[in-house]
Amino acid sequence: MSANIIGDLANAAKALTAHRYGVITAGNNMANVNNENYSRQRVVIGEDGVIQTLVGSQGTGVEVQGFEQMRDTVLDREILRETSLNASLEAQQSALAKAESSLGQEISRADDSAFIDGSTTDSASGGIADTLNSFFTAFHSLSANPGSDAEKEALLQNADLLTEKLNVTSERFSDLHEDIGLEVSTDIDSANQMIEEIARLNTEISRAESQSAGQALSLRDQRQGILEDLSEIMQIKTEEIPDSSGQIRVYVPTVGADSPTINLVERGRYQEVKFIDAETEADSPKFVVGDDETQIEISNGSVAGALEARDGVIAEYRRGLDALAEELVTQVNALYSDGNPPNDTNFFDDTDTSAAGIKLVDGLTAATLRTTNSDEQAQGDNSLTLAIAELDETKLDALGGRDLGTFYRAVVTDLGEGVAKVEARLEDEAVVFDLLKQQQDSVSGVSLDEEMTDMMKFQRAFQATGKLISAIDEMLDVIVNRLV
Repeated sequence: MSANIIGDLANAAKALTAHRYGVITAGNNMANVNNENYSRQRVVIGEDGVIQTLVGSQGTGVEVQGFEQMRDTVLDREILRETSLNASLEAQQSALAKAESSLGQEISRADDSAFIDGSTTDSASGGIADTLNSFFTAFHSLSANPGSDAEKEALLQNADLLTEKLNVTSERFSDLHEDIGLEVSTDIDSANQMIEEIARLNTEISRAESQSAGQALSLRDQRQGILEDLSEIMQIKTEEIPDSSGQIRVYVPTVGADSPTINLVERGRYQEVKFIDAETEADSPKFVVGDDETQIEISNGSVAGALEARDGVIAEYRRGLDALAEELVTQVNALYSDGNPPNDTNFFDDTDTSAAGIKLVDGLTAATLRTTNSDEQAQGDNSLTLAIAELDETKLDALGGRDLGTFYRAVVTDLGEGVAKVEARLEDEAVVFDLLKQQQDSVSGVSLDEEMTDMMKFQRAFQATGKLISAIDEMLDVIVNRLV
């Protein structure tokens, strides 16, 4: 700009524009104060250089050189990582809480109880532990009065209740297994939509920043918000692609592939993730990408947490429940069928000895229920019922040298301890996650007080520049109209 009064007027006009954008930017920040995916912006004001005049160097006036986004790249990556870990623990907690409710009894971990003996339900809960105890108590009662039809009826009712509890609990856990698998599939579908959206935003950012780097601020905010949402589902890593006008790649580690990582998003291209659930307990669920179905590793995020709970603590409980049912059938039937016809009949049906299939043999009634295995079927002989009643304290090799009741309490204890561990880890992780979010807010968040200060600063500068323009206008008026 030439060093004359007209040039001074042009410089003042540029300053007016610069201060106006400062006011607008501050106002835009305040308007987005409740927008979680918004990072505050700053107008970049500066000079293009100086010119030499007869009296020395003179500035060319301030102007808007661009806008910048207040973000810490390293902190944003840490947020993505901690978001995945936090979401994984929350998913585990949610799955295990559902498992607890499926027990049909409440686990109390008061006073840091080490195992279920210190965390049992009350007698009104009606859980499997109580029902199993009632089952053996009924045999004790019948052994004291083996000829009583009332005691036999009570025994059969308790036996029916026990098999029903085992059936229902097994069915609940089977449904929970399927529900968690469905939740993972749904989350992966959502993740694929996010992956596609990130690729689309990559293209838009590249187009917007082809002439001016780093200026697609709103698009970058949208992309970062989606990246954080995607991190809640699965752990990802990101990297900006050099000389790509702001585009990034999103990648995950592979399992046994030629390359250690695979790109889910690269520039405007993307690949969807496919979830293949395990068909049997011997198999493991897996996630694959691409036509060649390259297996990827998902270590954190809601899908990893849900599967870890399902295939870990919950699966262990299901195996324990089946082991309890199988050993109960085996031991009771071994005693009940010991002898010659008509004594070689079973108490439980041995067609399916799992918790889901356990049931009494057809036709077992108070009239057909035996209390002895002797050939004479002597009236008042309680040898059989007493032998079965004593199973509640018999140490069984198949259950690790524990009796039936102790084994089940240990199984439930493992589930309760799994819940407690996840809750403790989640509590610790929440502290770290909250601290990181606070740091992110301090960098990228909008402070109304700060924005009001900036708005007043730019407003005052705008007013001052207006007075400068008025003064220059008066000077021009003097030069043009009064000196001629």
